[in-house]
Amino acid sequence: MSTPRIVPLNFGDFPGIEKSVFTLAHNQGVKMSAPCLGYLIQVDGRNILVDTGPSTGESSIKYHNYEIKRPKEWPEILSEAGVTPPMIDTVVFTHLHWDHCYNLEYLSEAAFLVQREELRYAIAPLPPHRVSYEMGIPGLIPSWLRVVDRLRVIDGDTEIAPGVQAVHLPGHTPGFQGVAVKTSGGTYLIVGDNVALYETWAGRGIQRHLVSGIYVNLEEYFRSLAKMERIADHILPGHDPSVLQLPVYE
Repeated sequence: MSTPRIVPLNFGDFPGIEKSVFTLAHNQGVKMSAPCLGYLIQVDGRNILVDTGPSTGESSIKYHNYEIKRPKEWPEILSEAGVTPPMIDTVVFTHLHWDHCYNLEYLSEAAFLVQREELRYAIAPLPPHRVSYEMGIPGLIPSWLRVVDRLRVIDGDTEIAPGVQAVHLPGHTPGFQGVAVKTSGGTYLIVGDNVALYETWAGRGIQRHLVSGIYVNLEEYFRSLAKMERIADHILPGHDPSVLQLPVYE
């Protein structure tokens, strides 16, 4: 059995996003450039992709009022990590927001893992969250519905591969999941938008950790933060540009 390795991928940048989207009640009015991160996990000949990035161009501006800058085509981003889209056998959706589950048309051989609770909520989200899920928007079909025949619905913590486990972490969304990867350097926990930035995890003042400005149930969120502390030696966030300073985590 090989030891898993993790390759961070930048699927496109928000060039001027409001930082308070990532840090509830902090950084209002502060703009930042934030990547939409995905992670390629390689273990025992398998290629597992965590999240697939956002839509781009007219769609992201029209429906979300966000410009996405992507310097390369999506398949080229994977090729720089040494794989082609058909080599991806499994995709893990941390959640089903629009900036984490596009570009699925390239992934002809993959199964798509999602938590049952995330699927339930994505179908009928509360009104403030409909745009994030692209649900109930005239003229728009959520991207993940195009691969509904290949969805693998899971309940709670689930082993994906040796040393790789999906971990249910409700917080940013009700069915949010992270991915715990046991490497030679310890357990890395890919936590996506639950901890969008390293400074969110570091906390501020009396707050041990900050939370996202987008959430449904704060009590669940803080229970998940405590679970992350128990599991992780290292955190890998969803939108922090400093993640890309290392080409591989292992």
